[in-house]
Amino acid sequence: MKYAGEELFKDFTLNGYWWIPSAPEGAAYGTLSYSVDRIKLRLDRAVTPELNTAYRVGGVKIPVILGRANDSSSVTLLGAFYWGSQGDEIDLLANEIIVGAHLDSARAAVREAVVGFSNLEEWTASQLVQQSAGDGDAIARFLVIKDSNPKLQVSALPRLKTLTLSTDLQVSHNLVETKLTNQSRFTLEFNHPATLQAVTDSVRSLGNLLALLIDEPIQPTNIRLTMQLEPTGPDVFANYAIPPRVRLPKIKPEFEMLLPLDDLRQTNVAETLFNNWFQKEQDLRPVYDLLLSTIYSPGPYVQSAFLSLSQALESFHRRVYEGKYISDDEYSSIRSALTNAIPVGTNKTLSDKLTAMLQYGNELSLKRRLEYLFGGIRRDHLNNLSGMDDSQRFIRLLVNIRNFLTHYAGKKPSILENSVEMYNLNRRMAALLKLLIFKYLGLPEDLVFVPIVGHLRLF
Repeated sequence: MKYAGEELFKDFTLNGYWWIPSAPEGAAYGTLSYSVDRIKLRLDRAVTPELNTAYRVGGVKIPVILGRANDSSSVTLLGAFYWGSQGDEIDLLANEIIVGAHLDSARAAVREAVVGFSNLEEWTASQLVQQSAGDGDAIARFLVIKDSNPKLQVSALPRLKTLTLSTDLQVSHNLVETKLTNQSRFTLEFNHPATLQAVTDSVRSLGNLLALLIDEPIQPTNIRLTMQLEPTGPDVFANYAIPPRVRLPKIKPEFEMLLPLDDLRQTNVAETLFNNWFQKEQDLRPVYDLLLSTIYSPGPYVQSAFLSLSQALESFHRRVYEGKYISDDEYSSIRSALTNAIPVGTNKTLSDKLTAMLQYGNELSLKRRLEYLFGGIRRDHLNNLSGMDDSQRFIRLLVNIRNFLTHYAGKKPSILENSVEMYNLNRRMAALLKLLIFKYLGLPEDLVFVPIVGHLRLF
């Protein structure tokens, strides 16, 4: 049996009484409807006076609404706001829902979160059932393996005491069918009681890494919280859901994935990768966001994707290697001299522009940054991924396209007239960026090059 909120991609409805924490005596009866697109609460009357006079969407915001469903479930809605009304009935929408507890979003009470992701079972690829020929009256025998050892366990991460990946069997049956299904889950044990925002950030970070490893958009499919609401009280369990507002990603076979778990475990780099991902995540999050935007929202606009990828490469170098022509102390005196050299009486707007430009004058150009980054890749690997045997020509191409798309001045690179060639170029840039990221996170170049070049998928 599936309980309300247990699966983020499953619709459910709860009827019951709803109120705001400061006025439980004003509870109203209503129906909560959860779908992939939204959380909607229809009340038979207003639970605050402001709702009686609301007339525009978002005109009234209610941070927390508590509820008691007819099945006795405690429910919390977070980030609710006015949506519309008809007669006495009032419709609200909400951003988040907790089924199983009453909780303020700012309260640090989450001790542990168990999270499932789309395609996690395929990425883990654990064979827990083995079939063999039967004997006697048995046509076949099935051996169910209970592997109590986690597939992956990493300790002492930012915010997390341990991160554990485990797989077991989910059994469902009726009179004519018995079904055994692998169920893989990450367990996030926090160092200290965490807020829901900290849970969301950790789930997002983990999902981003899986998206790169699987080379496909990844979504959390369920989030089960273990909370301690009172200092000496028992653990409270609840389902936490935010509408994904996207379709459930398609199932992807293990052999189509960029780096499945078995590949990482066979080379003993899985723990290193996950540890470094979380340790360096704050520094590299802007780079990840730019790269993943081309995976989650590929879209038809190859120019926009190119700008995101070129910015990601530039940001990666800046955040990992910084990149200055000379030391800041040396440049400080040069900058002062150049600023003072602006003639007196120069138009103030121009003077301010020149002064602002000098602020960043010591930072490496995109060309120099790309030379540094690509210089760290094996020559044959770089030639293969770039599609050219001249790295300087490839770098000039990237710089010229970026400059034109940024300023729309000068000669237009001819490749911009060909969407297919631009798509292929974007694929090559994304492949090079993935190689650089995985190398920085501790994976050998030889390990990641073969699957990356195999996933170029050029037209």
